[in-house]
Amino acid sequence: MTFHFQTQQGTPARLPPSVLVDMIRCWCGARRQGVPAQPRLTRRLEALDCTVLAPVMDSFCSLFEFALGRPLHTGRSQDLSEDEQMMLSLLEGLERRAIALPCEEPRGTLLDLAIRSTRVMITLTLRQARRPTTGKQQSAWA
Repeated sequence: MTFHFQTQQGTPARLPPSVLVDMIRCWCGARRQGVPAQPRLTRRLEALDCTVLAPVMDSFCSLFEFALGRPLHTGRSQDLSEDEQMMLSLLEGLERRAIALPCEEPRGTLLDLAIRSTRVMITLTLRQARRPTTGKQQSAWA
């Protein structure tokens, strides 16, 4: 499975789900250790030249956990937890949040906004990463 986000050029930009899973697990690891997640996410995303996604993913994961009403569960290695599967499915648009994760307001509305914002930011980041660069290596995102 690959995430496809529409770009202005009409060709979808692709994001491997493993990148999102890595960010989710990085966020959860920081939270379990009681340290801020954004610095860890930033370091993780530096290699992909997309550190701008650190606050986006921090917010999305926080609001997803808030909507769940419990700590987010992560899988191990290649095995995704139900929470990770749901997060990926919501971001890709395969499921509607109200059906996949019904929750009381304002939690649902906040998570809906976070899903949309995360999609927009990923699309903008992918679009920026796909632009031709002079003297630099092309991004691994395309």
